[in-house]
Amino acid sequence: MSEPEVKYHPDARRPSRATRVREYLLLFLLPLIPMRYRARAYYEIESAHNLFTERSLYRNLGYWAGNPATLDDACEAMAELLGKTVGMSEGDRVLDAGFGFGDQDLYWAKRFAPDRIVGVDIIPSHLALARRRVHEQGLDGRIDLRLGTATELTFVAESFDRVVALESAMHFVTRADFFTEAYRVLRPGGTLALADTIPLTQSSTSRVLDYLQRALGAMPKDNAYPSDVYHSKLAAAGFVDVQVVSIRDEVYPGYIRDLADKLGQPQIVSRVNGAMRQMWRGWVDSWNQGADASSFADQDYVIAVATKPAG
Repeated sequence: MSEPEVKYHPDARRPSRATRVREYLLLFLLPLIPMRYRARAYYEIESAHNLFTERSLYRNLGYWAGNPATLDDACEAMAELLGKTVGMSEGDRVLDAGFGFGDQDLYWAKRFAPDRIVGVDIIPSHLALARRRVHEQGLDGRIDLRLGTATELTFVAESFDRVVALESAMHFVTRADFFTEAYRVLRPGGTLALADTIPLTQSSTSRVLDYLQRALGAMPKDNAYPSDVYHSKLAAAGFVDVQVVSIRDEVYPGYIRDLADKLGQPQIVSRVNGAMRQMWRGWVDSWNQGADASSFADQDYVIAVATKPAG
């Protein structure tokens, strides 16, 4: 008996030939694009059809504690974890820095009932699709999505009760600048929380390999520091009660297993960029072999939370 066909999200349809050509061109040029524009190019490549989720358009690696059945479930579990960590609740004004296609905002609006979620993202295609999805669910009055950068926020000081960044801050130029901006726009007593990827230690790879890894992942060199430095940068921005907790073992193994199962599926092969599939296949293989520095083996995944002093 054949396995049932997986029904992928309707926006994850097979791309046109012109889209494919553009993606390969961007991949080739990615290491040469100035860092402040590289994240935009990176996420233009990682458009909806290059995702591995089935019914959603989440872009995170998922929280796999409790063995969720699908990547979609794991991604939603990550959104749940971050929402609880930041203390999101009814009546809050929330800023989401890097909203992607808006899945977490749609989830948070229904799950935690904040008064308003305002999102900023630098990718016009993200904004267009996310706004459409918000409108389709009748949440225009509660979710306000805008084009903008997390390191130069246009909001007045003390505008928000919570600021969140779900697997986006590693791309900010720089993450420390975002910490400063998040502190400014938070009200006294407000909370910042992030789900973020960082190195386990300061890089020990060659300069060339280190540069290529960061270039292909659109991660600035200034963001490449382990958890103790992460902690100190949050404190330097003025935050107190800083916690940076590794959840690496609840993220990478589950995501790698899911990737390994999906990379050969006909639906994935037909729509996901071939170069990206090869990249992910290499990371799956290196993880399973005990890994070199080009895989997730030298990466940590943390949940960070900090508070702006009430005084």
